[in-house]
Amino acid sequence: MIKSLLSKFRSLKEFYVKIFAVFFALITPFIMVTSGEVLGSISQYWGTQYQPLFIMSNVICSYFFFSLKNWKIPSLCLLLVTAFNHYQFNILHNIFAVSFYFACLYSLYQNNRFILYRILFVFSMVLYPYSIILGEVTSIVILCSHHLRVILYKEKLNKLRNNNNNN
Repeated sequence: MIKSLLSKFRSLKEFYVKIFAVFFALITPFIMVTSGEVLGSISQYWGTQYQPLFIMSNVICSYFFFSLKNWKIPSLCLLLVTAFNHYQFNILHNIFAVSFYFACLYSLYQNNRFILYRILFVFSMVLYPYSIILGEVTSIVILCSHHLRVILYKEKLNKLRNNNNNN
């Protein structure tokens, strides 16, 4: 019984940590953009007072991605985007940023459910030539929506499974 309670507490804690990571990633670009100065890309906020927010958001996101099946490559790419900032390592940073985008797309294709997010993510590419930051924010919203949906879906399945086991 104690093991069962500890297991439920651990999964509940994990659930809230993942929800926090998704919402933190979701609000970060909006905090930056609504600061009064809209820059060309999210990476350009490295040179502003939002550098710690940029780093924390990417590290938390990367940690979250690393905990998920099929999201290890995007996790590594996001860490490398953060480690090699836009100002000092422009070419490397851009290579890792593009790699992150396509690694996310690949990971979305690994999930046979929730195909809508995959389609929306592909369509977000149309925005990048017009405005990189608009494309990035749109992609982030789509990724966060996808991950929130998956987290809630898994939590619902876990509750159903637990209810069936208790009956």
